[in-house]
Amino acid sequence: RYFIKQYEQETNYIANILLDGSESMQYGSGKYTKLQYAKMMAACLSYLILQQRDAVALGIFDEEMRDYAPRSDSKNTIYQIMNRLAAFEGTEKTNIAGTLHDLAVQLRRKGIVIIISDFFDDEEEILDGIQHLRFGGHEVIVFHTLDSDELDFPFQGLVEFQGLEGVPKVLTRPREIRETYRRVFGDFLTRIRRGCERNHVHYVQIDTSKSLAQVLSSYLTFRLRTAKSKY
Repeated sequence: RYFIKQYEQETNYIANILLDGSESMQYGSGKYTKLQYAKMMAACLSYLILQQRDAVALGIFDEEMRDYAPRSDSKNTIYQIMNRLAAFEGTEKTNIAGTLHDLAVQLRRKGIVIIISDFFDDEEEILDGIQHLRFGGHEVIVFHTLDSDELDFPFQGLVEFQGLEGVPKVLTRPREIRETYRRVFGDFLTRIRRGCERNHVHYVQIDTSKSLAQVLSSYLTFRLRTAKSKY
């Protein structure tokens, strides 16, 4: 109810939610995998948008768009969206940039594009895809969804890491590579964030061990701050 009241200050718009369903999103060290967390986020955002009588569309992708709930402002659309989210099981490789470019070409009306992904793909190509959407006049919001293990690399002893999306297994002692991992991964996060900032994209880094309510609160605060000037 609190979130819905905040949303009432905005005017009508179209939101296109893109959910990355690739294999890397299936990792999870805690209660939820990244994909499960992202599904809940997509469902919550869809519900909030529809309660405001705005229109929402949902796309789930890996190497291509695997499922799509067309744009609708009917409140009953939430049931279709939730059923699609529940039925979808993660797949293998991803092509984030290709999906973004395809969407940029297909969208005829300016709106908001919300991307929920770990962005484990070619980052320069991803940022090109985001830029394509921005050139089309769309507002873009990025929820960079990560597991706490990926952020902290807390592993101990001798560990075999299972490769995802075609990457082979690796047997190593995490203590020996932890500093390098954190530096390289930190650089990756910085490049994505700065690339978003250059394109005037709202970037939210998500740790799936944190409360989803906190993430939504951050998003809604941003929406309220920009609503008067943009809509």
